[in-house]
Amino acid sequence: MKPFLKKLQPPVIGYQKYEVILMRLGLALLLYFNLPIFEKFPEQPEPNGFAALFGIDFTWASNAELMGVLKTILVPVLGVYVLGFVPWLTLPYMFVLSLAVGTLKNSQGAISHVYQIITLILMVQCGWAIYLAIRKAIGKPHHFKSGWNSHGMEVFVSQSAIASIYLTTAITKVIRSEGAWLWDLRKIGVDLEKTWSQNYYNKLVQEAPGWAVAIKDLVTAQPIMAIVIFGAGLLAEFAGPLALYGRKLALVVGVLLIILHLGAIHVMKLTFEQNIWCLVIFFVNVPFWVHAFMHRSALKSAAMRREVAKNS
Repeated sequence: MKPFLKKLQPPVIGYQKYEVILMRLGLALLLYFNLPIFEKFPEQPEPNGFAALFGIDFTWASNAELMGVLKTILVPVLGVYVLGFVPWLTLPYMFVLSLAVGTLKNSQGAISHVYQIITLILMVQCGWAIYLAIRKAIGKPHHFKSGWNSHGMEVFVSQSAIASIYLTTAITKVIRSEGAWLWDLRKIGVDLEKTWSQNYYNKLVQEAPGWAVAIKDLVTAQPIMAIVIFGAGLLAEFAGPLALYGRKLALVVGVLLIILHLGAIHVMKLTFEQNIWCLVIFFVNVPFWVHAFMHRSALKSAAMRREVAKNS
């Protein structure tokens, strides 16, 4: 049993310092530009999340003057976080702000997933940073397994948080529908027509690319195709944890999930821009692949020059 479980353990991935810094920068910008200053939520009529579990009052996040000050302070905090200094201090500040605005908004009676992925990533990073700080403070620093380091673990816990969101979403769909989620998709054409009509009459213009119109018309005219198309999205969600098993798998899973979200945005009119950006930052990891491509091209050019010099 142990050899089998050992094979299931994600491999060690050596993340470079520049990769982690750019990931932090991406997350910092995402937090800052998605942190609103509310003025319309003075109460929590239907407590959700931490407000429901622990009875925490987050209505202070609706104080525009206070939030303005806190967001101003956030700027240097993000700078320090990106550089990797005192994460045990910067991350709790970032996490609490994201948690507060997200929980307050979701405690108004309607649930939004805008802040969920950002807050969860900050929460796991915060937990990891505090754990390391405590171990260091008591004189028992964490000993990493062979090949692992703090940079790799920071990325790993962030990717794990993202993967857990998609896996939980997929499992919830199956459980809530008692296994009938895919079969019930045959009726989605009616829901899409309602959503598209509502969107049109709100703006008096149909904002959708041609491919989205084609998919909507296809699943409406051929309900069985909804199972094929949206079923592929469900498989992509189940595949989320595979991103932990290597850079190439993370890239593939990230791209598939981004395609899923683009379809949701344009076909189902569901917005998940924050999820897309988190996938780009932590799964697709564009800077690494650009660097790898340039390095490979440089090596090929050098090899070709050597070959030409040898034959001349």
